[in-house]
Amino acid sequence: MSAYSNGAALIGQFYGERNREYPLRVPVVSIGRASANSLRIQDERIAAHHVRIAWAEASYLLEVTTDEAPTALNGTRLAAGDHRSLVDGDLISLSDFEFRFVAREGTDVLSRLWVVSGVHRGKTFRIETPTASVGRAPDNDVQFPDRSVSRHHCRIHRDSETWWIEDLGSTNGTLMRDGPVSAAKPLRHGDEIAAGFSRFVFQEASKPLMNVNLEPLPPSN
Repeated sequence: MSAYSNGAALIGQFYGERNREYPLRVPVVSIGRASANSLRIQDERIAAHHVRIAWAEASYLLEVTTDEAPTALNGTRLAAGDHRSLVDGDLISLSDFEFRFVAREGTDVLSRLWVVSGVHRGKTFRIETPTASVGRAPDNDVQFPDRSVSRHHCRIHRDSETWWIEDLGSTNGTLMRDGPVSAAKPLRHGDEIAAGFSRFVFQEASKPLMNVNLEPLPPSN
């Protein structure tokens, strides 16, 4: 058996968790509603112990552990006891929740937003394209189901080697340490941003995670 390949992840594909990164940090990851799971999803549509993803024989295997709630791989329904090998890009459906499997968590990711306060505190979202929108509406790349965040709050984009952030006319504004984002501003690794009651840190994928200073941001007015 080959050595365990640390670096795979599940990427959320559903509202509120779209592009959220769920790293598979250990050789066996159990997923379900119960607190004993490695990855807990607290929703009644998810079974208490729904599936397991395990590293075995140089690949990841999806094992269905229950028929109490539906499981599908790339649209094909699976039954309890079924095992399937996973490849990069596979879509795993647990009831109404779909995840994309990536064999290496760094694959195609350009940057990340690490949320330090608000409804998504502690979660990390991937940005895989040069332009990503942030807001409450379902069509955003990163969605914050929070009334303090506008439907289309701000946009992050890369021009050549520089990242930028711009406010999209949001009600509560977009803030950085030097004040409100009234026009497009350069965005650097480790910059902290506030959108409504939510705060997140911009992380370039090619650089190490930075410590976050949780001092208050300046007021918007």
